[in-house]
Amino acid sequence: MGRRCCSLAIEALRNHSYGIGAVLSDDHGDILVEGYNRVFEQHFRAAAHAEMELLDAFETQYPNYGDRSELTLVVSLEPCPMCFARILASGIGRVRYLAKDNDGGMAHRVRHLPAAWRNLASLGDYGAADVSRPLREFAAKLAEFALFEKRKRLIQQIRG
Repeated sequence: MGRRCCSLAIEALRNHSYGIGAVLSDDHGDILVEGYNRVFEQHFRAAAHAEMELLDAFETQYPNYGDRSELTLVVSLEPCPMCFARILASGIGRVRYLAKDNDGGMAHRVRHLPAAWRNLASLGDYGAADVSRPLREFAAKLAEFALFEKRKRLIQQIRG
């Protein structure tokens, strides 16, 4: 799953977006849906993060999935606050990230969430993926690739 996340992150970079990819699998390890960051693909879409794209696809393809506690979302970079809240609301039971996001990641900051969100978070399991150090470092490099330029582009998009 980690390698697939990185492949998807590369696809995001090819499309001029942030280098982040995500995979959702069932309790047998079968991939249900995938997503990658598309924030700058074609036109600016603030919510087109890898996890959001994945959840949109999942909710469209499996509208009546049922118990989601056995699903595992693997993402190349620790989810941001927006994505983490959506993951919590979706009921997905496990989240694993390849690279920790010290600046914006929420999985390691669960204790800082408001009480209602901490309550939802208590239903799941969130942490680092069990992958090799080189794969973890590669995922971090994909997320950091041209980050300054992308942040500058983001500010230009939202401030005109």
